[in-house]
Amino acid sequence: MCTLLNLLIYVLLIAFKILIMTNLSNTIFYLSILIWLLPPFRQYKTFFFSYFLVLGIADVLVFFTTKFFEMSSYDFYVIVSFSLFIALQEIEYLKKKKIMFIGLGLIVICLSFFRIGNNPYISFIAVLHLMIILRILYLFVMVVAQKHAINFFYLVLAFYEFTILLKFLNFLFELKVEAETYFYITTFFELIVGIFFTTFREDSSKLVYKLK
Repeated sequence: MCTLLNLLIYVLLIAFKILIMTNLSNTIFYLSILIWLLPPFRQYKTFFFSYFLVLGIADVLVFFTTKFFEMSSYDFYVIVSFSLFIALQEIEYLKKKKIMFIGLGLIVICLSFFRIGNNPYISFIAVLHLMIILRILYLFVMVVAQKHAINFFYLVLAFYEFTILLKFLNFLFELKVEAETYFYITTFFELIVGIFFTTFREDSSKLVYKLK
C-alpha cells in the first residue's frame, strides 16, 4: 500500500510539472493517462485485473496511434471497448464460447480497418459499453445473492462505465452540452475514479455492506 501511495505521489508531481509547461486541457489529458496506469497494480490477482490493464494502456496506445500514425481514435476504441467486455468474462465461459468470441473479434477488427464514417463506430462503441454496464450489474447482483452483501466496488465501476457511455451518446445524438465544460467535468470525475480504484480492490472490506 505504501508503495502505491509513493507511486501516486510521484505521478502527481509529474503532473504538476506538466501543468506548469502546458495548458489546462493538455494537463487534464496527460494526468488522466498517468493516473489510469496505476489501478492495474492495485487490482493485480483480482477478477478485474485484465479490465483495468486494458484501461491503463488504452489511452497511451490511443495517444501514440493518433499522434504518430494518424489513426482515428474511434478505430482504436472499437477494439478497446470489445477488449473491456471480454476482460469481464469468466475464463471458463470464454473457453466454452471461444468460436463466438473469435468471430466477434474478427468483426471488430474489420470495423477498425474499414472506415465507414464516425456514427457507426460510435454506435457500436456505445452498445459495447452498455453491454459492459449490464455485465457489471449482473456481477453485482450475483454478489448480493451469494454473499448477502452490497459491494460498492461494482456500483462505482458501473457508474464510471455509464459516464463513458454518456460521452459517446453526446457525440452520437449531439446533446446540447457545451463540449469543453463537459470534457472537464467528465475527465475530472474519471481522475477521481482512477484514484479510487488505485486505493480500493474488489475485496476491500470498507466497500462491503453486509445485509441482514
